[in-house]
Amino acid sequence: MSWRLHLTNQAITDLQIISGESSLVVVWLRPNRAHFFDLAHGTQIGDARLEPPDHTDRQGEHWLTFISGLNAPNNSTLPIIRLASITIHTTDDGRMRLYHIGAADLHLDENGREEKLNTDEATEFVSVALDRFLGLIAALDSAGKLHVFQQHIRVGAFDMNVKLTADARAHVAISRGGGSIFVTDGSQLLLTDSSGQARHRTILNYYVRLMACSPNGRYLVTCDIDIGVIRVYDGTDLIPTHQRFAIDLMARATQLQLIADLPPAFVAPNAIAIDDNGVIAFSMSGVICVTDLSQMDALPRPQTLL
Repeated sequence: MSWRLHLTNQAITDLQIISGESSLVVVWLRPNRAHFFDLAHGTQIGDARLEPPDHTDRQGEHWLTFISGLNAPNNSTLPIIRLASITIHTTDDGRMRLYHIGAADLHLDENGREEKLNTDEATEFVSVALDRFLGLIAALDSAGKLHVFQQHIRVGAFDMNVKLTADARAHVAISRGGGSIFVTDGSQLLLTDSSGQARHRTILNYYVRLMACSPNGRYLVTCDIDIGVIRVYDGTDLIPTHQRFAIDLMARATQLQLIADLPPAFVAPNAIAIDDNGVIAFSMSGVICVTDLSQMDALPRPQTLL
C-alpha cells in the first residue's frame, strides 16, 4: 500500500486515519472543510463542509444539530475538529466530546451533560489528547505539567520534566484505552500512563515537528523539523524501528493522477497519522501520501552485549 495525491496548492491543515466499515483518510483543507479517501486505494469517498454555529450556546438546537452530524462516510465519528476558537475531540461512539476552548478551558460533554474540568492553575494547554474508547484525557500545559482526567474525574497534574520553549513543538498522544500516553517537548520522547510516572524517556538528536501514535499504542511516529525524516518507534519502549525521508516515501508512492508534481524537497511534512497496521498517512504542502513500514528502512534493534 503506497499512493500519493496532489490535492491542493495550499498547505493541508490536518489529517487523520479513521476505521469503520472501511478505513478512511480524513484530509482537512481548512478547519471547516474535509475530504475523505479510501485508505487502501486513495479513491475519494466524499467531502464535508462544516458550518459551525456559535459555540457559546452548546445546549441550543443549532449546536446539537451540528455535532450530531460530525460523521465520516464510513459512519465513524470524526475524531478531532479544529475550529477557530474551539477544538472538538470525540470518542468512537460519539457519546463523549471534549471541548478545548481558548487557551486553557476544557469541558467534557457526556451524553448531553457538560461539565468544566478542574484544570487547577493552568493558563494554557499546548496539546490535548482524548482516549476515544474510555474517555481518558491527557493535556500538557505550558509549564510542562501533564494533566490527566478519567472522564470528569481529575487524576492529577504531573511534572514531566520537559522544557517547553517558544520554538518547541510539544505534542501529547494517547492510545486506545489510555494505557500509554506519549509526550514530547520537541527534544525528547516520553512514555507514561495515567499515574504520571515516566516508563521510558528518549533524548533525541533532532527536533520533533510532528508526533502521533497508533490507536493500539504499538507504534509511535515522528517527523523532524529540519530535514523531513519520518521515524517510527516501538510504542512499548521507544526504541526506533524504521525511518526514511518523507520526500523519498512520496517519490516511491504510486501517483494516482495522470499529471502531478512532487512537493518541493525542502518542504517538511505538516500533518501525520499512523494506524494499528503501521500504515502512515502524511502531507507535504498540498500533497498527501499513504505508505507503510515496508517502504521504510528497518533499523537494527540494539542487542545486549554479553
